Amino acid sequence: MKKRSLAALMLSLLLVVGILTSCAGRHTAVSPDSPPAAPAAESSDQPADREAGTGSAGQAEPRQTAYPLTITDGAGRQVTIAAEPRRVISVAPSNTELMFALGKGDLLVGRSDWDDYPPEAQEIESIGGFYSPDYEKIISLEPDLLLLTSGSVEVREKLENDYGLTTFVLNPSNFEELYEGILALGQVVNAQEAAEALVADMQREVEAIAGKVALAENRPVVFYQVWHDPITTAGPGSFIDDMIRIAGGTNAASFAGEPWPVISLEELVSADPDIIVTASEAAAREVRERPGWESIAAVKEGRVLGLPDENIVVRPGPRLIQGLQWFARNLHPELFEQ
Repeated sequence: MKKRSLAALMLSLLLVVGILTSCAGRHTAVSPDSPPAAPAAESSDQPADREAGTGSAGQAEPRQTAYPLTITDGAGRQVTIAAEPRRVISVAPSNTELMFALGKGDLLVGRSDWDDYPPEAQEIESIGGFYSPDYEKIISLEPDLLLLTSGSVEVREKLENDYGLTTFVLNPSNFEELYEGILALGQVVNAQEAAEALVADMQREVEAIAGKVALAENRPVVFYQVWHDPITTAGPGSFIDDMIRIAGGTNAASFAGEPWPVISLEELVSADPDIIVTASEAAAREVRERPGWESIAAVKEGRVLGLPDENIVVRPGPRLIQGLQWFARNLHPELFEQ
């Protein structure tokens, strides 16, 4: 189990390494006819009346991305998508989930070993892991676009420099950046309206939860255990920190200046969290019996909780809403009783 937990930790850290930059100006698209400083906008080569959303039957025409499209990706690079992607490889589980959420899962011809959701993703051919993909397999699949995260810089450079492939990086570190990334991916794969609808749905749910917990009389202190030796947690700049705050809690590691800080047992005991959250129920059982932790309020009061699925808080995609809902229900059960 320890090896499995360590692998999960490595995946969690990979998804957020190097993503603390500001989201300002990220994912800005420039169509062939746009001035360089124009804000992100969808272009269309349809006639004006159709672009305005009128068709021969009076029905709205779906907006189409105009290619070639130049857009800033999550790594801050200007990427040009020459034509509408038809064969896409995702080298990150979160990107795979987003493609399916946008109704573009059928474009995927390859995925990483970690990609297990939705279930049909496992039917797609695997190209290996983040750090050591099978480059020959990738070439054989003839992709016109690869979706990566910032953690795979060496892989990205090799794909571009050695094989001349087009890559696009998605790298959100909070909900606002995730919304930007979804909208950008929608432009890249010609699914703008699906992306806008997905973002709107997520925003509505986040706002509903935030509005509900605003009625709470207290904000419990929450500690999220990423790893136990050394004690590693989720600090400011992580999605987990975002979720704890939106769900009406206070992060026990709010004092840390990084998203995945290592803290001492003394610092943890001093924070005295009301609730401890772990990646699984098995990990929660270990915490309840761990020497030196028995004086912590969460342990004494039986509020050490295991997530039903760690991926709903570490994969930056639509399922983060499930993670947020889980946090809200467990931090403020009195507000979310059925």
